[in-house]
Amino acid sequence: MPWLSRDDTLMIIKATMATVIAWVVADRVMGSATPYYAPLAALLVVDKTIVRSLGASVRRIFAVGLGMGLAWLVGTTLGLTWWSMGIVILGALVIGRWRRLGDHGIQVPSMALLSLLTAGGTSEDFTALTMLETLVGGVIGVVVNIVVLAPLHVEGPRQRVLDYTRRVRGLLDEVAEGLTGDWGKDALDGWRDTADRLHVEAEEVVDLIELGRESQKLNPRDQIHKLAPAWDGYGETVEGLRRATWHVSGLVRTLRDNLDDPDRASPSQNFLAGIASVLREVSTAFDDFGVDADGALESVGSRLDGAVAQLDELTTLLHETPLDDPRAWPVHGALLHDCQRLVAELRTRAGGAVIPPTD
Repeated sequence: MPWLSRDDTLMIIKATMATVIAWVVADRVMGSATPYYAPLAALLVVDKTIVRSLGASVRRIFAVGLGMGLAWLVGTTLGLTWWSMGIVILGALVIGRWRRLGDHGIQVPSMALLSLLTAGGTSEDFTALTMLETLVGGVIGVVVNIVVLAPLHVEGPRQRVLDYTRRVRGLLDEVAEGLTGDWGKDALDGWRDTADRLHVEAEEVVDLIELGRESQKLNPRDQIHKLAPAWDGYGETVEGLRRATWHVSGLVRTLRDNLDDPDRASPSQNFLAGIASVLREVSTAFDDFGVDADGALESVGSRLDGAVAQLDELTTLLHETPLDDPRAWPVHGALLHDCQRLVAELRTRAGGAVIPPTD
């Protein structure tokens, strides 16, 4: 199916397998009269990583235990009445909001209500069997997640980091080229929107990096492949680029706001050509930014030094050359400041940044 990724397809297959196996065990091996809790637990604990699967299993079993235990406690001491049911549900709903239970908190009131309606909350055998079935189902779900192609999310995050880096560089090149041509409100709005999307997308890339890091924990496949992705370096790269997009967005917003204000004068085309040259110089730093090779870091530093030198020249020119319209001073200064912060951000992150190899 075209809308399903390989990872999604594998998750569906494993969840199906775990559910069926858990039902068979509960029905044929345990002889349960209601073999529903084991397959439900197995279904819900199969997750993207082994660590998450284990965590989900523990939280679900704990939630079921709290719900069943609360119903048993109230049922055996107060009996089943409308007001005792109210006490149980009220307590279960409050407990279910406990953050540590996460999405499985809903199981507390669900299991408490189920226990009250089916056994009056007083059957120790029903409570114990339900908790045992939930435990068995959770274990089956975790085992299936480990044995059947344990999820190892490495290549996806690496490709996403590469793609994100290319797109940030593409934005720099596009703005640089546009500033030397016929730009206007439409172009500025497009660049701003792209920068804003990239800024937000950085969070998604960071989440993928954390997913990849987590997927290696307790994973037998990782012991075989012996992969050693530079997760910290990837995160440093994305954080640096995220901040870079913010400064590019600031530059574009400065120009956009300037166009909308009739009391401000536009920057000179020669000055904008200088800003474009700075952006191109920064863009060339991406040839070696985060690359694991001799001289790569020095090359990045040299490119950024070149950008700083150009900014210094623009500053000197701005001080020594009278503007045709003094009202243009603020926009010139703001553009210089945005570029200076852009360069400073990349320089700060260059030492720890890592770009995944393309081979």
